[in-house]
Amino acid sequence: MPSNNMNYLQGAFILTLANLVTGILSFVYRIFLSKSIGAEGMGVYQLIIPLYLLFITLVSGGLSTSISKLVAENKVKGNYSNIFKIIKISTMLAGLWSVIFSSLIAFNASFLANSILKDERTLYSVIIFSPAIIFIALAAILKGYFYGTERIKIPAFIDIAEKLIRLVVLIIATNYLICYGIEYVCAGAMTAMVSGELLSLFLLYITYRSKKTIVSVKMKTDPTLSIINNILIVVIPLSISGAVNTIMDMLDAALIPTQLARAGFSKHISLSLYGQLTGMILPLLYFPMIIIGSLSTTLIPSVAFSYASKNWSVLNKKCNDSLTIASIIGLAASVAFMIFPKELCSVLFSCPEAEKLLFWSSIPCILEYWLFILIAIMSGIGLQRKVLESSILNILIMVLSIIILIPMPLFNIYGYVIGFTLSSLSVVLKCLDIINKKTSIRIDMKRCILKPAFCSLPMLVLIGLTNYYLTSNTSFRFNMILSYVLGLIIYFMMLFITKTLKPNQLLNVIGLKTPKY
Repeated sequence: MPSNNMNYLQGAFILTLANLVTGILSFVYRIFLSKSIGAEGMGVYQLIIPLYLLFITLVSGGLSTSISKLVAENKVKGNYSNIFKIIKISTMLAGLWSVIFSSLIAFNASFLANSILKDERTLYSVIIFSPAIIFIALAAILKGYFYGTERIKIPAFIDIAEKLIRLVVLIIATNYLICYGIEYVCAGAMTAMVSGELLSLFLLYITYRSKKTIVSVKMKTDPTLSIINNILIVVIPLSISGAVNTIMDMLDAALIPTQLARAGFSKHISLSLYGQLTGMILPLLYFPMIIIGSLSTTLIPSVAFSYASKNWSVLNKKCNDSLTIASIIGLAASVAFMIFPKELCSVLFSCPEAEKLLFWSSIPCILEYWLFILIAIMSGIGLQRKVLESSILNILIMVLSIIILIPMPLFNIYGYVIGFTLSSLSVVLKCLDIINKKTSIRIDMKRCILKPAFCSLPMLVLIGLTNYYLTSNTSFRFNMILSYVLGLIIYFMMLFITKTLKPNQLLNVIGLKTPKY
């Protein structure tokens, strides 16, 4: 089995590719569903999804992270006896909890549909999605095992298979149920999701059994109560943090349009601005998270491995490498969003009027990318309570900004952007302070932020000049793409010249060279 130090960047690369494929499949899934049931049907479907995600977070949030961290720590000691005991106990614990929770949902489906979602057409969907919670919780344990042992390809490819079966079942169910009404098609969509999760669990289990390391020498294992405590120490703060963030998303839907109305906007314009923010701008800002999220997933067990083995130099290198990557991606994204806001909003959303919102929202997005990496580092070294505190601070600042700033006509929807900037900056600074005080990790600000920022300046100038020349002197239609590609070329040349990036690092990421650490 490869060592932990070899593969976390390669794992992030594999997960990124898999996430791109699953993202495309999810996009096709959503297009097919929207064309089948129309705007009203999608409205009913969208009522169900936040509740579904909230329950998943409450049952399995942080579970994969917890298992991957514990597995990585025991892998340092070569104690596979303890690893398999952790898997067994966590399976029993998560299985019992998820069955109880799933049963409560199923038996209270009528209350959830009529009193919480306030649409009786969601009843069948709520009943059908309840068993998916069990499958997801158990699958999270097996994914955590594979992440902790650095077999990243297995969950990555299984995720693709899950999305494929989900799409196939959706097409079959929709064609059969479309004549019965929206509630039945939505139930069919939920059936497709449950089928995908069941397939995912089945494939993960079969692969786990076939790839399971044979324990030749049994080693001493931790007491059962100690293992349960170690699991819950990670799971509980991360689950609460995830649930609070999910609830915040639900509150946004209720608060933002209301606060915009207080600023003097009509109901139609308020909903339009809210739609621009949550349906266009934020998804675009978070699109690079496909890379950052993958890196965070593989970084947690990798950090836990180095931390448990007390390999401080490697730990520092991993953290600084990851933050440098976040800066490089964040600056490249911010430049594109700031120079081409109108073009991007026009081409992607047919909504050029959202350009100013994209421009100003792009400024703090690099902070958000850093935040994901910092939270991964803190999770890997056992600072989950601090992660929860950071999430609460983030939400408090956002809620205050929505309540206080958005009703002011001067700020209106940009009050959210101000809050987004303040919350991201505050939490990043808090996380850096915690890491500096609680660990031996030292962030090299020159390498992680100053050098990438310096390298981005020629990119910014070249993109601006090229785009200006093409639009002023030619009728070339793809000025945005050509300008950005030329800008990226000079950006990466500068990164290599300043040694912010090295060629062997890129070769390592795509698996052509093994890193020395």
